[in-house]
This record gives sequence, structure tokens and C-alpha cells, in this order.
Amino acid sequence: MRLVNMPWDYTKTEYEKQAKADPVWHLERLINYGLGDKKLNRKILKKYLPRLRIPEDRRAFLELIL
Repeated sequence: MRLVNMPWDYTKTEYEKQAKADPVWHLERLINYGLGDKKLNRKILKKYLPRLRIPEDRRAFLELIL
């Protein structure tokens, strides 16, 4: 099963607007709901990782690969 970052709770326009306005929110959604075909930007992830509200096992994994 492949998770995809679907804006199921936002319209596409609202989702894109929110993602641009709040990079922490966008990263949390990508990590928690799946990336689809996207990749995380290493520089942005490193910058915001301490502020992300994500499960500790995912945080540990991301810290390991950074």
C-alpha cells in the first residue's frame, strides 16, 4: 500500500496556500501521511525537524539519515 499526500481535508487550492504559508505544517503532513512521488528537502527538514510534531520513531529515523 502506497500512502499519498492527498489534500482530503482541504481543497487543492487551500492545501497549496497552507503549504506555502507554513512549511512545518507541510513537512508534518508529508511525513505523517506519505510522500507519494515527492522527496523531502534535506536542508528544510534539518531546519524544521526540532519543531515537527511527529512520532518519535520517525524523528529518530530522520535524525539518523540526516
